[in-house]
Amino acid sequence: MMNNPDRLMNTFDEVAFSELTLPIICIYWSPEDYKGMYVARVFDVEKPTHHILMRPTLEAVRSEIPERFSKISNSAQEELRIVETWI
Repeated sequence: MMNNPDRLMNTFDEVAFSELTLPIICIYWSPEDYKGMYVARVFDVEKPTHHILMRPTLEAVRSEIPERFSKISNSAQEELRIVETWI
């Protein structure tokens, strides 16, 4: 059995965004490992990191997104479980 390397955060303050080339936050609804939850995963450009924030509602996740991030429109090619992307 494989260990899950994800690091569940209490807040995005735990991420050193300045060390990332281009930080992106993708919000997913009910991914395979976290059924029934909204999960925000931090990416560095297109590479996923192990930093995640999990909340029961989309509004709860949105309230945690740092102010410097802006929501961008999802493309038609994105996964159906991606609810929003912030850059």
